[in-house]
Amino acid sequence: MHRISFFTIVPRMTSRILSALHYQDEKSDVFLSPHVRLCGYTAMAHIDSESLALMFAEACIPFLQKRYGNETRLEVESRWEVSEHNKILKRIHNDSELIRKRLATVNFAPNKAP
Repeated sequence: MHRISFFTIVPRMTSRILSALHYQDEKSDVFLSPHVRLCGYTAMAHIDSESLALMFAEACIPFLQKRYGNETRLEVESRWEVSEHNKILKRIHNDSELIRKRLATVNFAPNKAP
């Protein structure tokens, strides 16, 4: 088994978030997806480098503050999983590529492909 590390983005908000994420909010288990949406653990962005995660968080914050209020902040966290297959590596690669495309095209609308 291999230990695989990646980075993810966690929103810090003073107000309550969407009712669809109520359970995750209660457990402090809300993340940012590569599609610039708040989500639970299964849809969170798996990012290959801290610098990419920081750039993505910085670029997304104005959009999230507009949606959820000026108190919204984003923090980058390091995570790891133990896995023996390439599924998690593929996820990290795909999410990171999508984020790079969003940054390159300055497209942070969740309903538009970069």
